[in-house]
Amino acid sequence: MKTAKLRIAFLAPELAGYTAACQRRFKEKYGVELLVVHWPVARNAPFREQIFAHIDHRYDKSILTGTQLIQLLEDFAPQAMLISGWMDKDYLRAARHMRKAGVPVLSGCDTQWTGSLRQRVGSWIAPWYLHRAIDVLWVTGERQRQLAWRLGYRGERCWSGYYACDWESFAIQSPRQLAAATPAFLYVGRLIQRKGIDTLIAAYQQYRQAVEQPWALWVAGTGQEAHLLEGVEGVKALGFVQPAALPKLFQQVSAFVLPSRVEPWGVVLQEAAAAGLPLICSDVSGAAVHLLTDHYNGYWFETGNAAALANCMQRMTALSEDAWAQMSQHSFALSKQFTPELWADTLIQGLDKFPKTNRKPQIANGEQADFR
Repeated sequence: MKTAKLRIAFLAPELAGYTAACQRRFKEKYGVELLVVHWPVARNAPFREQIFAHIDHRYDKSILTGTQLIQLLEDFAPQAMLISGWMDKDYLRAARHMRKAGVPVLSGCDTQWTGSLRQRVGSWIAPWYLHRAIDVLWVTGERQRQLAWRLGYRGERCWSGYYACDWESFAIQSPRQLAAATPAFLYVGRLIQRKGIDTLIAAYQQYRQAVEQPWALWVAGTGQEAHLLEGVEGVKALGFVQPAALPKLFQQVSAFVLPSRVEPWGVVLQEAAAAGLPLICSDVSGAAVHLLTDHYNGYWFETGNAAALANCMQRMTALSEDAWAQMSQHSFALSKQFTPELWADTLIQGLDKFPKTNRKPQIANGEQADFR
């Protein structure tokens, strides 16, 4: 019996540069065939189309009914399927259908365990609601693993490292020096309420009043709260920046700030760390648990506390060149925990360990997929 190219179906939310980087590395290393269904491209994130040129078959979910989605998947006949989560009912229905047909189904999970009533109810009904549709939860980090554990996904049914930035593009080639950087803080992300833009601007204004030579604040992104940047001394609004231009931007500035009120993960924090930037982050970020150690490569602050954020900015500005360089190197070292290479290996090795008895579907001409 000969082997055939492994076919993987991805049912995704909005397309993103970091997921494209992981898929691209997966395809380059293992020669897979990819089908991607995704939500419509967000208006505030107009990515250039060439970022997704690696995708063999790509479909906008908005033009598909639930029945058409299942038919599309049946025609593609994937050997495994990865869905973005269980909030999209069409994706979950498709997952149940394909799993019943013998296709291993994986689900990403970036949701943190909070102990809310909804999550507790979800943990009670998971055996009937999720286990029939999803074989493995692929979580982003430790806070998400706590949720997976309570939903009944443990051991080999729970993988880590679901998100990774385009690490090779952002990673510094040699140690950075503060004197060579522009004295500026950087924020990259949507300009919306949940990202804490109001806290960032209030904190920056307090910071400018407290120091003699304040750094600038560069803001890259678009959104409903863009007006908060207008007329603020020291703020440079950059608008939406394409992923290909982000590495150079990160390498220009002196520190990165993520002031979010809600941030299940935060891939941008890894991008900044890979670029050798000291970090300032609110305490809600799931990524910060792995990428930020207080006083080691940056500072935590209490979510929504502008005064605390302003204080972190002051401490960052006051660092000596040697202390800043140490933080820079520490950030870079921590960024190595998540890469597209590790993502691709986790997926292929995880699939290779999948039970082979009744979970390895046949494909055309009697061939079977080789997960390796």
